[in-house]
Amino acid sequence: MEEEEEEEVMFVTLHDGRRLAYREQGVTANDRIVQKSLLVLHGTPSSRLAGMPGVSEDLLKEMGVRLVSIDRPGYGRSDKNQSQTFESFATEIAEIADLLALGEKFWLLAYSGGGSYCWAAIRYIPHRIAGVAMWAPYGNYWWKDIPRPERKICLKALNRNSARLFPIARYMPRSVVYFFTRHFFPKPTGVNKFVETLSSFLSPPDVHCLTPEFSLGLIRDVIESTKQENHGVAQDAVLDTAADWGFELPDIQKAYKGPLHIWNGDEDQLVPLHLQECIQKQLPDLVHLHPVAGEGHFSAFCYNDKIQRETLTTLFEDSGVAPAEEVSLDDEQKNSET
Repeated sequence: MEEEEEEEVMFVTLHDGRRLAYREQGVTANDRIVQKSLLVLHGTPSSRLAGMPGVSEDLLKEMGVRLVSIDRPGYGRSDKNQSQTFESFATEIAEIADLLALGEKFWLLAYSGGGSYCWAAIRYIPHRIAGVAMWAPYGNYWWKDIPRPERKICLKALNRNSARLFPIARYMPRSVVYFFTRHFFPKPTGVNKFVETLSSFLSPPDVHCLTPEFSLGLIRDVIESTKQENHGVAQDAVLDTAADWGFELPDIQKAYKGPLHIWNGDEDQLVPLHLQECIQKQLPDLVHLHPVAGEGHFSAFCYNDKIQRETLTTLFEDSGVAPAEEVSLDDEQKNSET
């Protein structure tokens, strides 16, 4: 099974020689369908295998979506980048889009820990982004425009494991890197134990979401994410908890004017809805917030056809994109002549 999966891994090679792994779903680059190229930024820990967890191929093809999921540096099969910053990865997103012919403009979908890199892309490569959807995205709790009392409410809403990570990662980053690269899921059995204990710090909707099908997919995804000795997880922990991301909320407002939609369960204990509410208060003309009542971090989005369809429909309609349609031979001929 492992050997078969290895043969299916696809890579792009960046200008500095590093390779990043990716996966495609839905409409392919060769299909004669007007495409909507959607690049997915996975959570933490996660990998390209997650994509839109449980999404139907029929839904993607119905909407003409070419969905590309990548392993961020240090995750899965992607090479590490020891000097990675939010800005450097944002420029790599643009490079990946060019290498995979995603178009001059493409859409972004970020889930959970992928949110920090999506915010960076909005800030640093806004000219390449047609629209953004984010599911329970991570944000900077220390952005200067988030008032201190609101920040405290957000941090208090986190589960105990996440709350403990902040002071350690901020003030002892080397210890965090050591822990994740030496002791975090050193063997597949560790991943199984992790999934088994998830219920101890998840909200009831998420616990209910831990079906055998979902748990199996989660275990496979997390095991895949550890292939680079958890370097990606360690790097994310240090970058995400830093007070200075290199940009503030007003910088995002000035840079980007396109569609930006955020969905977040109101019972999410991993990324609290209140964080998104704080961000929306500062960016009221930019952020469209969609609270998902009675749902958590996983239950709102994983194997949830309703939310997945709503996300794609809202994202593309707000971008003014027509429904998918077949490209005629006459159209192809006209394009080749111009």
